[in-house]
Amino acid sequence: MTPKIISFVTLKGGSGKTTLLMLTAAAIHNRTDKKLLVIDSDPQRSVKQIYVQENNKSSYDVFAFNWNQPNPEENFEKVLTIAQSKYDLIFMDLPPGRITDAEIYHSILQSDALIVPIVASVLDINATTTFLENIPEVLKNKKTPLEVYGVINKQDQSIEYKHLTKLAGIGGLQLFYSPLSNLVRYKRGISTVNDITSPEFKEDEFNMYFDEFCTKCFIV
Repeated sequence: MTPKIISFVTLKGGSGKTTLLMLTAAAIHNRTDKKLLVIDSDPQRSVKQIYVQENNKSSYDVFAFNWNQPNPEENFEKVLTIAQSKYDLIFMDLPPGRITDAEIYHSILQSDALIVPIVASVLDINATTTFLENIPEVLKNKKTPLEVYGVINKQDQSIEYKHLTKLAGIGGLQLFYSPLSNLVRYKRGISTVNDITSPEFKEDEFNMYFDEFCTKCFIV
């Protein structure tokens, strides 16, 4: 079976995209038998840096891909072809930017699903809306289906969060019903080795999000 490729993407930094990816990846790594690869395409290389710092053979695998190279699209496809023969699941951490940027555009063409963290600020909502409205143009050149999921992230009690449901349906966006709060433990807990919490705590908000993630993305 061809491994599923899931990209974590936003147009604006500060949404918690990379943190969400790493928390999800660690849970996949610790709670399932999936062999996972994370392709770090974000110029900040946050996933790769933590992977190197932890230097632990029991972590999931991380590969940093540099789009600032000759023939990046061709080399990117080669990397994916090799990865698909070795792994059960591939996550991609995409850089912030416009959907027409080569690294985002070509990554979406190769993805089965997008995870879009959504934060309730005017700038974030505007950027997310622009991104979602442009997805249909990308899909015209995509040969396989694409699922687009929005995860409400860094939730607090502000009234703006009540308006995020209006994003549902734009560009095919499906909103998770399990939001994540703006908790310090998420930033402290990012790791390529350790799970953020025990799966035994069924009411933990991260576990509720993770269960929904696995259900929506068909990860057993």
